[in-house]
Amino acid sequence: MKRLLLPAILLILLAGIYISYCSAIDADRTLPNTTVNDTDISDMTFKEASDALEADAKERQKSSVFTVSYAGRDYTLSVGSALQMDPNAAAQEALRKSQTGFFLRGLTRLGARFTENHIQYPKMSTDAEEFHRILEDSRILDKKNADPASYKIENEQLLITAKSAWKVDEEALMRELAAAIQTKDFSGTIECPLACDDLDNLERIYDELHTACRDASLDPSNDYAITESVTGVDFDKELAGKKLSRAKAGSTVAVELHYTEPEITTEDLKAHLFKDTLGTVTTPVGGSANSRTNISLAARKCDGIILLSGEEFSFNNTVGIQTAETGFKTADAILDGEIIQAYGGGICQVSTTIFAAALYANLKIVERWNHDYIARYIDAGLDAAVAWDALDMRIANDTPYPVRIDVDYSGSALTVTLLGTRTDDAVIEITTKTLDNPSDNLLEIVTYRNVYTEDMSQLFIEKVAHSVYEKSRTIN
Repeated sequence: MKRLLLPAILLILLAGIYISYCSAIDADRTLPNTTVNDTDISDMTFKEASDALEADAKERQKSSVFTVSYAGRDYTLSVGSALQMDPNAAAQEALRKSQTGFFLRGLTRLGARFTENHIQYPKMSTDAEEFHRILEDSRILDKKNADPASYKIENEQLLITAKSAWKVDEEALMRELAAAIQTKDFSGTIECPLACDDLDNLERIYDELHTACRDASLDPSNDYAITESVTGVDFDKELAGKKLSRAKAGSTVAVELHYTEPEITTEDLKAHLFKDTLGTVTTPVGGSANSRTNISLAARKCDGIILLSGEEFSFNNTVGIQTAETGFKTADAILDGEIIQAYGGGICQVSTTIFAAALYANLKIVERWNHDYIARYIDAGLDAAVAWDALDMRIANDTPYPVRIDVDYSGSALTVTLLGTRTDDAVIEITTKTLDNPSDNLLEIVTYRNVYTEDMSQLFIEKVAHSVYEKSRTIN
């Protein structure tokens, strides 16, 4: 009996000692022999471990300056700002290992005294945008390890050598740098990892070869000198990319080149610039001396205006505001149906004559207003009233060639001639139709532009204006 009692007492004693040991263990401290990388955080609280690891992380970021070799040149990369380390997570992971169940706590701690508890922290993540900025600042991305002869042109085909272009593999480079940071190996030179750059190289080739087709034209910033026409060059970039992705290194990928010839070549424009009279109209000039002064000034402002293909002419923008300071005189003008004296009175004859010439030139009419009264100098339906910041007369050059507005004022007549280049044999006839109006004092007219072929076969009829006038008076 005594033999059995002694071991039992010893066992109870050992159990008591173990329980006391478990009770004495501070579960809020890390285990013995605990290191994170090479930082010892044994028997530390969470705060102590976190502080130690944060100091280590800052030291790693500060020391993260590497020499990277690429294409025969060394680049210095300071990548600390792109690193994102979490010391708290490492401390929490270390503390978790010590926080086992009560009865396992003693065994865990005893075992830790004889075995190393190493945790591979701080875990690092990288800010890709920040890392890319660092690479850009170092100028390592400026170097394109591409064979300049990786493509050539033969028989209207683009021949590209596959796998001939390489670039910095940013993800692989960051992984190598992170591994070096993990081991605090900042001394060696890292050979820059490369990635095939065929698609980026394709963009470079496209940028070098792609040319937009451009007609010859005139350059307003260079005294309207003739600009050279350009033959367009293009190829199917998507198709080329698919072929390159399937091609073996060193093989040749062939892609058809597409050429687009300009409709108006330099030689064509030189030979035909302003050679045709598209439309010309002359109106008699009357009225007061001030009105004729205003007509002369507006005519000079409009004379010689050149409209490139697609451009608009605005009478108001061209002539500008009419004031004494801009040289205009007071003469008859219409305001709210009444004839008054206003600066610029009479200039509507210039806008009218340009409008009428544009009708015969078959140009697009963008904006036109009729007067309240019939003008003496042109048939009803063909006038064009203007008023600064209210009514404008606008036409557009919808031909492929430039058009020039020539305005000649002789004192008794105003002539507008639109010069350009005829592209067809159309014949223009302007007609008007008087509509029935319930008021005896109103004249209502619709203006049509009739377009015929040279043999007078009808092409189309276009309604270009609708006018309503008071019959009670006329204006100069």
